[in-house]
Amino acid sequence: FRAAKDMGMKLDVYFYTTAMDACAKDTRRNSWKNALSLLEEMKREGIVPSEVTYGVAVTACGNGGQWRKALELLDQMRDVKLKINTITYNSAIAALSKAARNESKQHGNHAGGESNDAELLWEKSLDLIECMEKEGVRRDSFTFSSAISTCGAAGQWQEAVDLIEAMKGDGIKPNKFAYTSAISACANSKQWEPAYDLFNHVKKDGIQPDIVAYNALIGAGMTAKKPKEVFDLWQHMCQSRDAKVSPDIVTLTEVIATLDSAAGKVNRKRVDEVFSEAVARGVIMRKDSLDTSWEVDLSRMSFPVARAAVRHLFRQIVEKYGEGGGDEEDVKDLSLLTGASKMREYVRGVLRDELKPAVYCVVPEMAQGTLVAKEKVIRKYIEGQGQQ
Repeated sequence: FRAAKDMGMKLDVYFYTTAMDACAKDTRRNSWKNALSLLEEMKREGIVPSEVTYGVAVTACGNGGQWRKALELLDQMRDVKLKINTITYNSAIAALSKAARNESKQHGNHAGGESNDAELLWEKSLDLIECMEKEGVRRDSFTFSSAISTCGAAGQWQEAVDLIEAMKGDGIKPNKFAYTSAISACANSKQWEPAYDLFNHVKKDGIQPDIVAYNALIGAGMTAKKPKEVFDLWQHMCQSRDAKVSPDIVTLTEVIATLDSAAGKVNRKRVDEVFSEAVARGVIMRKDSLDTSWEVDLSRMSFPVARAAVRHLFRQIVEKYGEGGGDEEDVKDLSLLTGASKMREYVRGVLRDELKPAVYCVVPEMAQGTLVAKEKVIRKYIEGQGQQ
């Protein structure tokens, strides 16, 4: 583009739009500014931007996280009586969706509009959906999926469910992304029943739920405190022959968090069962990791998962070296890598208060992020299990 300009070639709307499209596809941070700069330049040169030109500019702003700029461009199109088509509207809604997801990551999930931006984003998204209907602009699956994603990130579960119904009303079959976003919206608002209904609709519509859909539903069960239902979902995933629903670390973390926060021995037993299954499946504490029998990294685990890991480790030690087990001469110091953080003291408390007899650790002077249970302490623990 610049070469053509330097050569004195006459630039038209096609040249400018192509250059702006390159900016829209550029992943560098300020590419959207270049796109808008080109838009202003062509106006100064007396070249009238087309619908496609504005559409590309909207996409560039959306990709650059500039949703307000994207909406301003739509207003400019209306001012000059340019028709806004499906692609341009979709680009604007996608910009809102991306911003909503970023907002959710930065500030957590907001149910009920705790963040001003979060509330603005989903409301603007619904406004655009309504404008499309009024203007007779075709709404497609991308339109609805992006709007549902925006509502989902803001925890607006009822609006997300309503959009699923609106989608069907337009004769559009909701896709997996739309359903999963709506289920996530329910999860963010602690709405188990609507989430479960949506999950069943996925299957009724002939769509095979994948790991993302299952994790979204488990997330709903976690926030709504449904330990039995979440445990049943875990078992179903483990029993499925479909590799696409095999539990991953997100599944494990949410299932254990749900069970760990629930009272009763039944749920404690379920935690241990889930963790053992996860280890067997290679979801956690994989054999090809840097962990060994006597050095395990807990630092990247959530507190409930680390708690389950500690119990699992000591069960394994007792099974291997307890009465009738392996050679006790092989028992060594156990090092638990926790990082010099709250995790260290949390794990220390689990070892001291939950294991019987209590396991006391030391923190090496040169390794403040490590808890070490000495060989002598480990042997005492093994002997204690034989006496219970």
